[in-house]
Amino acid sequence: MNERDAFPALRAYWHPVARSADLQDKPVAVSLLNERLALFRLPGGVTCLQDLCIHRGTPLSLGWMEGDRIVCAYHGWNYNSGGVCTRIPAISPDRPIPDKARVPAYQCEERYGLIWVCLDQPHAPIPECPEFDDRNYSHYLVGPVTWDCGAARSIENFVDQAHFPWVHEGILGDRANPETIPVKVQRCPEELRYSFVDRPNPMHPIPHRRVYRIYRPFAIHQRKERENGEVEASFFVVTPHSSKRSTNYLYVLRNFALSECELRERYELDVKIMLQDKIILENQRPEELPLDLSDELHIKGPDAVAVEYRRMLAELGVV
Repeated sequence: MNERDAFPALRAYWHPVARSADLQDKPVAVSLLNERLALFRLPGGVTCLQDLCIHRGTPLSLGWMEGDRIVCAYHGWNYNSGGVCTRIPAISPDRPIPDKARVPAYQCEERYGLIWVCLDQPHAPIPECPEFDDRNYSHYLVGPVTWDCGAARSIENFVDQAHFPWVHEGILGDRANPETIPVKVQRCPEELRYSFVDRPNPMHPIPHRRVYRIYRPFAIHQRKERENGEVEASFFVVTPHSSKRSTNYLYVLRNFALSECELRERYELDVKIMLQDKIILENQRPEELPLDLSDELHIKGPDAVAVEYRRMLAELGVV
């Protein structure tokens, strides 16, 4: 069982597909779970349709918007936000439009500065990031960055303590002290929760507690809580384009101020960390995450979170 085996079930989950700022007066083509989609910003809000005109298979993302309608670039067929064809220019207005003249439309929402799409009836809500709308927090976005690996690989890597001293030595870890801190993972219906008191490291020299929530399938909310009430949160979400290609979005949020120099340095470190991870993840094989625990060797303790995460995803693959 691999990551792709869960794809049919993953259609019932919300996935980020683009930044809100990237969708303005032109359609945007995206891919999700091996399906091509087209995003449109119409007067009634953001619309997501299958990126394929029913007439001759032209991508609707090559078209444009006119009022509350989407116009196909090939023959000018008009579609509304529900994917129903409302006009065929090549026939007279009094001639009925075939009932089959429609394309699938999908649920679409904007939250956290991102556009989220669900391809089926939602099984769970959009993951939570309460700090994003809290005025006490400032934030920046690292990404989007697209990698040639499965989304689950990125999620598992984000919470993997054991790689910090080796991939991010001098930033998140020290090779002279590579042992991981034991954690107790709590399983909830749609998420994993755990926390631990982290050792100071070059990037986070002030002692803090890390609190994690891993949302099924591809989202992580993390808080680094200091004793003085200062919090640095991370919201990491990944788009599964296919089992071998995915896009990462990382929000970093703080309720304390940094100088412009400190802020620039921290942002550059976040980018550097992603580039270091990219080299590793794009060279792992298979590119998608194996969900059968017997396919790779797991170590009790350091791999506790990964094992529970794979089990949580594997449940979807057998639905």
